[in-house]
Amino acid sequence: MDHSSVEEKSAVCCCEGDKAEVESGNCCCGERKTVRSSEEKKELTIRINRIAGQLGGVKRMVEEDKYCEDVLVQLAAVDKAVRSLTALILTRHMHRCIVRDVQSGDVDALDGVAELFKRFI
Repeated sequence: MDHSSVEEKSAVCCCEGDKAEVESGNCCCGERKTVRSSEEKKELTIRINRIAGQLGGVKRMVEEDKYCEDVLVQLAAVDKAVRSLTALILTRHMHRCIVRDVQSGDVDALDGVAELFKRFI
């Protein structure tokens, strides 16, 4: 992925706080935020909807007593799609959020990345 395409967007805080707070990744209420472009949201939503559709198909297969091996093949496809989405979001997180945090002096953000890798690897 070309991380230069990860776009920082301006936004207002969920509780109408300072725009700079949101851009720094923190809302005035203390909630951490990732501001995504409408294009990125659309791309992620399409992928999530596709995964939800795949899971719906697996549910129907179970309800229709489809052969276990066929269900397992579809579950493997769902697993691969979820892992792909996870990798995409993790990559964007590192290129956007972690870079921003480290540049602002928060090197503890690297510990958060290490914890994420422990979860997903």
